[in-house]
Amino acid sequence: MPDAPSLRLEADECVTMSPTSDRFKGAYQQSQPRRAEEVRGLLGLSEAATKALQEGMCCPGPTTPAFVPRAEDLDSPDAATRNAARRAAYNGLQAYVHSTTPGAFDYLKPALDRYIDISKSVINWITLSDIEVANGATLTITANTHLVFASKVIIHGSGRIVCQGATTFKITSLEGVRPIPPVVLGSAVASALRQ
Repeated sequence: MPDAPSLRLEADECVTMSPTSDRFKGAYQQSQPRRAEEVRGLLGLSEAATKALQEGMCCPGPTTPAFVPRAEDLDSPDAATRNAARRAAYNGLQAYVHSTTPGAFDYLKPALDRYIDISKSVINWITLSDIEVANGATLTITANTHLVFASKVIIHGSGRIVCQGATTFKITSLEGVRPIPPVVLGSAVASALRQ
C-alpha cells in the first residue's frame, strides 16, 4: 500500500468515512460479486486468522445454519417461502464468509450463489496506508463500507473507531493503549490479519 493515502485524526476530531464523501471517495473501490467464493475472498478471514481460530486462540466461528434454503425457493411465487429462503441464504452467506471451515458449507453454495445473483450486492472497500486516531477522536465508518485495507491502525487513549455496519478489517497491525480494543461494532465485524 505504498501509494495509498494515510488517515490521521487529530485530538477530538470526528470524521465519517464513506464511499460517498468527497474526502474519501477517490480511495474507494467497488466489486459486484457473482459467487459466494468471491465474497469470502474479499470479506473472509485470512489464512493466519483462520489458523488462530482453529487452534482455539479466539472465539469459535459461525456454525452452519439450521434451515437450508433451496436455490429455487429464492424465486418462489409464494412470498413467505421466498422471504424465508432469502433470510436463510443471507444468514448462511454470513456464516460461510466468516467460517474457519468453509468446506462445511459446500451443500449451501447453489443457494448462496443464487442469492448473490438476485441481490445484486455491491462490496465497497477502501485502501489506506495507515490509520491513526488521536486521543478523543472518533472515526465513524458507514454501513456501506464493507472492507478496510490498511497497514497499521493506531488508536490513542480514548480515540475510537465506530462501525455502523458489518466491516471487515484486513490490516497488518492494530495498536492501542487500552486492554479492550477501541472498535465499536455495529453488527458483526470480522478482523483478519493479513500476513
